[in-house]
Amino acid sequence: MNSISIQTYYNTFSQNNYYGILIDGISLEEHALNQSHIDITSGLVSTFLNWLSDPLQRKIVWERALPEGYTKVYLPILMCGTDIDLWSTVIIAEVEADDHHVYWNKLGLDDSDFEYSPEPIGTTVNWFSGNTLVFKRTEYETVLNTFKKYLDGNFTGKVYDENLN
Repeated sequence: MNSISIQTYYNTFSQNNYYGILIDGISLEEHALNQSHIDITSGLVSTFLNWLSDPLQRKIVWERALPEGYTKVYLPILMCGTDIDLWSTVIIAEVEADDHHVYWNKLGLDDSDFEYSPEPIGTTVNWFSGNTLVFKRTEYETVLNTFKKYLDGNFTGKVYDENLN
């Protein structure tokens, strides 16, 4: 069983705090880059951040965040921290869930061919080597809910709380 949690980071360029996901106490970015056999530039950030300004991209991420009924989905989980969209470097997780657990079966670099709409993202992925990550569903939902509180329209900035409550 793996643990999933959130840590607050500080971006010196934007001078904003932001949340990053930790897997077993290691940043998700570091975890993904360690599994990768591809040269990927560091500086990836979570797609769950309220930084995605395109409503369709945001919808794709959140519709795939927690699949229903034992279906597999291809969730964009990390994106380029400079471009802040799903058009450049994107890390995908193959996700399944049951009543008690969420499974990230594998991680990989998206290589999907799309030009006008990001909906096909995850159709072609260069999968990394690595083991399936298994999270308690309650822990996973807590992480999602922490990000969601900044998506409700009541928060207009990009600065995140330093304390996670």
